[in-house]
Amino acid sequence: MIDESILENIGNVKGYIASGITTASGELIVSDTHKLKTDFSEVAATFNDIFADSHTVAGAMGLGIAKLMELQTESAVVLMSCSGEDSRIHLHGFAIFAKDGNITLAKMALKKIMPLAVDGLA
Repeated sequence: MIDESILENIGNVKGYIASGITTASGELIVSDTHKLKTDFSEVAATFNDIFADSHTVAGAMGLGIAKLMELQTESAVVLMSCSGEDSRIHLHGFAIFAKDGNITLAKMALKKIMPLAVDGLA
C-alpha cells in the first residue's frame, strides 16, 4: 500500500496543484488533489492513455521507453513519469503545476517518488 505522504515533497514545490500515482493501466492508487477543481481519477486516466501511447510510439521508433513527458498548457504544466516497464511494478506518476512553478525541481521530486512507490507496493 502506498501512503499519501509519499507525495508530500512534491507538494512543497512552488506552483504545485496536484499529483498522483497510477498503475500502468490508469487505475489511481494514491493522489493529492486538494488544489484541483476536477476529478483527478478521470484526469489521471486520460493522461495515462496519452503517456501509454508515448511508450508505444517511442518503442516503435526504436527510441526506448518513455521515462518522462512534459505537457505545457496556457496556465499549467503536466508532468508524467514512468517507473519503468521493466521495474518490479510498472507505475505512472503525474503532477500538475502552475506554469510559473519550479518545474525543474518538480521533475526531480517526481523522479524520486517513483522508486518509493514501487517499493511501497512490492
